[in-house]
Amino acid sequence: VLVDGGSMVVFMDWRQIPNIAPAIESSGLRWNGLAVWDKMNMGMGKGFRMQHEMILHYTKGKGKYYARNVSNVLSFKRPHSKTRHHPTQKPVDLLSDILRVVCPQDGSGLVVDPFCGSGSCGIAAVRHGAQFYGVERSPDYVEKSRRLIAEELAK
Repeated sequence: VLVDGGSMVVFMDWRQIPNIAPAIESSGLRWNGLAVWDKMNMGMGKGFRMQHEMILHYTKGKGKYYARNVSNVLSFKRPHSKTRHHPTQKPVDLLSDILRVVCPQDGSGLVVDPFCGSGSCGIAAVRHGAQFYGVERSPDYVEKSRRLIAEELAK
């Protein structure tokens, strides 16, 4: 489904970059950059506790870009545990900033999320004016994401 100039954005722990990055490139996609999601609070653990997540950006051919005012360090608080619908839920505003850069806002954009979870990416796509296709294997999360995206569409 990735059109020429289209983007693929992958969130991951920094430790996986040496394994995943070359595998994605071997599929024919071009690695265009790296961004950091600063969660603004450190997580659990010991030693240097994680406060960020890496965002790898790939394109099919030469990428198309739609905004020039978004940094590669994106600072958004992680959704609070009491309002979170999924353990790895991303903030809608974070995803909205990413979409501003990589997705046209004229209604022709298609956002595909193969790990839909709570539907945050779908909500960001609706706000952006893009079409959305989400894939999720958990029936419980499918229902949650459908409900939350439908609520956004009803606004």
